[in-house]
Amino acid sequence: MLTVICVLKSGGIYDASWVEKLKNGVSRNLHRPHKFVCLSDVEVPCERIPLIHDWPGWWSKIELFRPGVITTDTLYLDLDTVVTGDIGDFAGVECDFAMLRNFNNPDMVGSGVMWFGKVPHKVYEKFARQPDAYIAHYERNRNGTYVGDQAFISDTLGADIERLDGYFDGIRSYKVHCRKFLPEDARIVCFHGNPRPTEVATPWMQQHWS
Repeated sequence: MLTVICVLKSGGIYDASWVEKLKNGVSRNLHRPHKFVCLSDVEVPCERIPLIHDWPGWWSKIELFRPGVITTDTLYLDLDTVVTGDIGDFAGVECDFAMLRNFNNPDMVGSGVMWFGKVPHKVYEKFARQPDAYIAHYERNRNGTYVGDQAFISDTLGADIERLDGYFDGIRSYKVHCRKFLPEDARIVCFHGNPRPTEVATPWMQQHWS
């Protein structure tokens, strides 16, 4: 069975209502048996896996790589992701681990959508040894798309990271592809940075993010 997972860390702009909208979007567009879960430190409207660290913001996504969290084929989606079409093809993805090709810098990766066939636990194990030092390092050295958890994952796994566009077509960026209209081939729309889904009031957003 395919699992779809998201992460909600309290204290930021996201709350359980974002989890519910993402869950609804997945349910409308994944027409096969699946499980929707959230890695979180607060109550959510789905099965919850507790966060065990108090890592801030996007750094909580590193717990996805914690042993025991992901145990089956799993699709990860950021909370500011809008599912607009059939995502059943993910059930046929055959690779250990894949990330987005960064929309702004094709040589880099993005962590807004990730695929886990086999979890590279060394990402968690490395970060957990000295999280404060890594957070400080990546804050000091952030540069464009080289930022936060996706920069750490990229530095840790390097050439071992496959790109999702080699397995699944239809992941689009709101800022790059969808400002004027929703492309017919869009199945997942990523809102990386501003605007957020709450700031877009187009008819297609009202249809797909509810």
